[in-house]
Amino acid sequence: MGSRIAEDLAVDFPGRVVVAGRDLERADATAAAIGRGVRGRRVDVTVAASIVAALDGVAVAVNCIDQPDRGLLWASIERGLAYTDITPHLTDLGREAEYERVAAAAKASGSRVLLGAGLVPGVSSVIVRALADTIGGADSIETALLLTADDVSGPASFDYLLRELAMPFDVHVDGVDRPARAFTSPRVVEFPAPLGSRRAYVFPFSDQVLYPRTMGARTVFTRLSIDPPGVSRLLALLVRTGGTRVVARERVRAALARLRGSRSTRTDAPYALRVDVAYGGRSAHATLTGRGQAHATAAGTAAVVRSLAGGEVAEPGAWMPEQVIAPSRFFERLARAGVRVQISAGEPEA
Repeated sequence: MGSRIAEDLAVDFPGRVVVAGRDLERADATAAAIGRGVRGRRVDVTVAASIVAALDGVAVAVNCIDQPDRGLLWASIERGLAYTDITPHLTDLGREAEYERVAAAAKASGSRVLLGAGLVPGVSSVIVRALADTIGGADSIETALLLTADDVSGPASFDYLLRELAMPFDVHVDGVDRPARAFTSPRVVEFPAPLGSRRAYVFPFSDQVLYPRTMGARTVFTRLSIDPPGVSRLLALLVRTGGTRVVARERVRAALARLRGSRSTRTDAPYALRVDVAYGGRSAHATLTGRGQAHATAAGTAAVVRSLAGGEVAEPGAWMPEQVIAPSRFFERLARAGVRVQISAGEPEA
């Protein structure tokens, strides 16, 4: 994912993009393959001194990995840098005290922190803002993502899916938090042709935790469907029967990841996103379809970085995309990357 984002940004920022990882040789090779003056650098996010060295001369930091103790985030805030993050675990920021701690530190240092770049949250978050602007607000927000099993690729994303299956979480319904489990409460969602109707299940994408605060929504659901449909049904069965307690164990996850790693993955697998927003008796929805969700994730992240690098997000603090990203310019940037959002104008609810 990092190399995709770097390749996208290098077009507009030649000689100014740095790719970093624990293996300097690999980082240098990635940079050379991209060209356009991209440079490699070593960073180990478990070592504070390594983070400090890696941030030398940096204006915007983009994190693509889960990091212990959010070391890169806090180092960026301390230096007053702009920062964005595509990692999925933002649920702890749903706690008021933790969110305020990050926001206060960023405001004090002059840092502009934009959390939740990528596809969901990220692109979906800006879509929510666009739909809410169309109909005047957001009482309810429902997001549904359709992925193909062959596109749940990479050890990190596969491990994330296994862990989330066993993680209890809350959904916000009519202004009240209610306990939920992943791959329960299915709903039939109509995705654009040729994909059509799919059964999508509640899933703890982290944007749902913050929408009640950032958008004032009283009901929020995010759902996931995986093709072929039998995969989704199998995951739902694991949740119902308690099998998720087994697959969530570290040893089992590691074994499954090795098995998964031996299978080929597709970079052109179809994906689809649908977002529905309702307010005051009106509703609107938007859809996005394409092939290779990694491409859409990278395009969305690169668009966020351009907003930060260009000073479009000017006020220090910690933000989600729906709070500070202008939808029209963001969608134009996505379209240049071949990622096109289709918005259905607001209509009276049935």
